[in-house]
Amino acid sequence: MKFKLLLLTLAATLAKCANPNNDNSLTAKLKHQKFVIDSLATSTNLILFVKPTDKKDLMRLKNGEHYPGKIEAAYNILKNPEGKVIYVAEIPFSPKDDWFIAYKSYFNENGKLFAFQRLNNFFHSECTKGAALESLTRFYSDDFTVADSSYTLTDSNKKELDKESCKFPYSFPHTVAKTLEEYRKIHQTEAF
Repeated sequence: MKFKLLLLTLAATLAKCANPNNDNSLTAKLKHQKFVIDSLATSTNLILFVKPTDKKDLMRLKNGEHYPGKIEAAYNILKNPEGKVIYVAEIPFSPKDDWFIAYKSYFNENGKLFAFQRLNNFFHSECTKGAALESLTRFYSDDFTVADSSYTLTDSNKKELDKESCKFPYSFPHTVAKTLEEYRKIHQTEAF
């Protein structure tokens, strides 16, 4: 019975996202595009690059290869069937494993950013004993105005945390690129 209820809820949610007659069909379309890309971004579909601390360029890792020595960040890349990059997840390296940050950029077939998500999971927040989990997602129209956004800050048990009582010791500045071309310029790479 619970499984059937879950299926009905999922079907209703997908139908709502796919319905172009919703009041905010642009937002629904963008959320659906992100959902599809997130569904495709699996370990078998992603191309992995790393940025070693002692090298200027990104280095592609083949299946089963281990990270080289010290790295600054890992990059997960997803391409569409035509070979165009549609997703880049930049994951800076935490030397002490006391934080995890992922900057996820979602691009349309023309290389324009349509969604950006920042995940920031960290200890030492002073507002919870365990990890604080922060998520920011923004959806952009073609002219790069924010069409919709969401923000959550919870503990490991999904209990909401008060942002004012938290410290954010691992919140680093990051530029959101409007296009894939701009992303490549910012990161000085042509690797993908």
